Amino acid sequence: MSLLNKRRVWPHLSALALALLSTYTQAAHADDAKRLKVGLVLGGGGARGAAHVGVIKKLEELRIPVDCISGTSMGGLVAGAFSTGMSSEQMSQALADADWRDMFNDSPNYAELTPRNKNISQTYIPASEAGIKNGHLKFPSAVLGGQKIKFFINQLVEADKAPQMIENQKLPLSLIATDIVTGQRVAYRNGDLATVMRATMSVPGLIAPVKYNGRTLVDGGLVDNVPIREVKEMCHPDVVIAVNVGSPLLKEEEIESSPLSVTAQTLNLLTEQNVTQSLAMLNRQQDVYIQPDLDGITAADFERNQETIKRGYAAANQAEAQLKKLSLTATQYSGWRAEVQNKPRPSPIIDKVEVVEGNAQDSINLTQQIKQKPNEPLNTTQLKNDLLYAYGDGRYSNMDYQLLSDHDKTTLRVLPTKKPWGPNYARAGLNFSWGTRETAAYNLRLGYQMTEINRLGGELLFSGQLGNTNRAVVNWYQPIDSRRRLFTDVSVGYSDQKVNVYQNGRAQSSYNTNLTEASAALGFNFNRYGVMKLGVVQRRPHASLDIGSESLQTSSTAQSAHGWYVSADFDRMNQLYFPTKGWLARASYFDMNDYSKVSAELQGAYSIKDFVFTGKLAYTGSPKGQLPLSDAAFLGGANNLAGLSNQQVIGDNLQYAGLRVERVLSKMPLGIRGDLRLGLSTEIGKMRTRYSETQGQGWIKSGSIYLGGETPVGPLYVGVSKATNNSPRVYLFIGTP
Repeated sequence: MSLLNKRRVWPHLSALALALLSTYTQAAHADDAKRLKVGLVLGGGGARGAAHVGVIKKLEELRIPVDCISGTSMGGLVAGAFSTGMSSEQMSQALADADWRDMFNDSPNYAELTPRNKNISQTYIPASEAGIKNGHLKFPSAVLGGQKIKFFINQLVEADKAPQMIENQKLPLSLIATDIVTGQRVAYRNGDLATVMRATMSVPGLIAPVKYNGRTLVDGGLVDNVPIREVKEMCHPDVVIAVNVGSPLLKEEEIESSPLSVTAQTLNLLTEQNVTQSLAMLNRQQDVYIQPDLDGITAADFERNQETIKRGYAAANQAEAQLKKLSLTATQYSGWRAEVQNKPRPSPIIDKVEVVEGNAQDSINLTQQIKQKPNEPLNTTQLKNDLLYAYGDGRYSNMDYQLLSDHDKTTLRVLPTKKPWGPNYARAGLNFSWGTRETAAYNLRLGYQMTEINRLGGELLFSGQLGNTNRAVVNWYQPIDSRRRLFTDVSVGYSDQKVNVYQNGRAQSSYNTNLTEASAALGFNFNRYGVMKLGVVQRRPHASLDIGSESLQTSSTAQSAHGWYVSADFDRMNQLYFPTKGWLARASYFDMNDYSKVSAELQGAYSIKDFVFTGKLAYTGSPKGQLPLSDAAFLGGANNLAGLSNQQVIGDNLQYAGLRVERVLSKMPLGIRGDLRLGLSTEIGKMRTRYSETQGQGWIKSGSIYLGGETPVGPLYVGVSKATNNSPRVYLFIGTP
């Protein structure tokens, strides 16, 4: 073809191409015009909300686009994740991988508590903490602070990689919360995504409210559990797909089974009323209403999330005939998916670390505890561990973080919240023990702790105990340096108790003993590993016969003694009473004017699947003189030759070894740390110098079978045991030792 002909043909070809492109564009717009606009509504229901993921899976299979989405509570969690472009498969995997038991327990690993707080936890029930302000008791607003839930949400929506705002999501989103102060329904179509997702999940009384932009927010289910109004206002959809996973009303027999059931039913009634109002907004001829069959799945069954997802999918399957009308072609759906999907983000480079803390010294201390360095990628795992480590100080109710971007610079902002009910606390502890060869024993313990007395964190603790052992102690704990490593520890106390003296397995006499003691020590905290002390002590013990014959083989007169001591206590067990791994090492030496005392204890725990092995070695003796009754060693009781009665063998120069093998039978309910175990123990012990059971000598062997577990009030042991030259003993112990 000649150049001239080409020039003549080219304009015609160009015109034809433009015409074809115009026709294609018009057809595409025509398809868009024909496509019905869809609004998706995901209701609240706690763990039952995992069913939403199954519904979304079906929508994906049918290639149904969503133009806007709203959610409440667990529905808000799924809606928020979906708005960021997550697929149903990704959400399902995230729910399956989550450690729900750990998430619903704010307490850091016991090993990460400060030595001071470990001591407090060993003495008092951790959940008994209440604040005292202006002479009134103040309690936490909820069982859980919810910080681990927030960590999970941050990771779910990648708020740990970049700031995530609701208004910046490619899919229009609205989340519902309740202002617990005013009772108002608050719909969030903008704001910090992870924070609002956490707020809409704040079940009153269970998970602490979220303070955000001047409001105190809780679960939106109280005011709008199926927020249909939101999608109608946001994108004016032609079709609304509403998914209701709310808990049904309790039956009469269920309400009568527990006082808490009445409270649960009250919440259900409030929710049911607003759901009825919302459902009235649906056009049953055109809209799609899905209510999965979740019979047997409660709002707390988070660990059954995969089963719940399948039930949601099955419910959407039943609505397939209605849903199919909304399907797109594969090409159209891929285009929509590409529009709403966010690209994977790398971990950001942190340019600055900022701690928002009113107290300048506390801000410095927290900054030192955060290992994240400027100009390095964010290490989310390390950051969460650092925040939980700081939480172990015991001064904060919540530790959170945010990423802020400004002119291509990323700031990591740490957001600690001090306990609103602090800084002065009331605490309580109790214990009860019983055995077939001794009378029942009990103790009730109360404490008043004043913290943050000065800028270095001084504390004053008043402790009192009534029962078989009466005690009153005042303790002053004063950190010396800003990092709270060096400290002084001053105590003054008095205690008295009755001590039974056994011969041939029977209590033959009883002594009244008391001890007045004052001590002052200089100590050093080895981070969370342990503590060492060096101090002086003044003691005045006394023992006198109460009932029976003068059979005790030691002096019963008052003996005032003074001297010095050194002690070391290193505790790396992962749980307080029933660890599954870790070690513990304690040793002390007291040198008084007429006697000295050495004590040492070593424990270790290791687990293989559901079996836990725990070993213990202990020694107590007097290199100089002889231990007085008020400071004597004892054998007898749980984990101390359980086949003997409590303190059955009293004396000097104690040697002990024990091994426990336990099988974990079940876990405590979600939100409560601990488990129930069936255990076997074998123990051996010896008291070289005996003040009681003087007719026996040599090693005492003991074996036990027991049920045990960590309960909300402390460890529980129920078992039967047999020791050398003793009849079988049934025993019970519960409470804080």
